[in-house]
Amino acid sequence: MIKRFLLVVLIFVGVVLLGIFYVWERATSMQLTLLLAKEEKQLEIIEGKIEHLRMEYLKLTSVIRIEQIAKEQLGMRYPSSKEIRYIRIE
Repeated sequence: MIKRFLLVVLIFVGVVLLGIFYVWERATSMQLTLLLAKEEKQLEIIEGKIEHLRMEYLKLTSVIRIEQIAKEQLGMRYPSSKEIRYIRIE
């Protein structure tokens, strides 16, 4: 009789522990899913900033823009044919 009671108690404790473990596992899984979603959103924001900076870099390093700044702001021009000197290396 006592053995049977102990067996029932042991099975009950086992079922309760399995239930607690299942709930804990699901809660942890949900927390990690929320954390992952937050990190993915932050990654998208950073990738957008990188793309914006890449476009700005391409705009600023454009040959046409650099040539325009050289002519307008720095007063540079292309040399005439008389101003060009060639150097021969022997």
